[in-house]
Amino acid sequence: MAKAFASQGDLTEKTISFTEIDKGLYAFTAEGDPNSGVIIGDDSVMVVEAQATPRLA
Repeated sequence: MAKAFASQGDLTEKTISFTEIDKGLYAFTAEGDPNSGVIIGDDSVMVVEAQATPRLA
């Protein structure tokens, strides 16, 4: 039997944090797993979202 994909194999609750990594650069993580990022520019904001579980996404 194949091993379950991470989003299906680990559905436990995770501690969420939103951390500033550098000026205008933030990481949204679930127990340190960097799944999402926010980049704040002068004229716009880019959000990259790739959460670890279907429920979080």
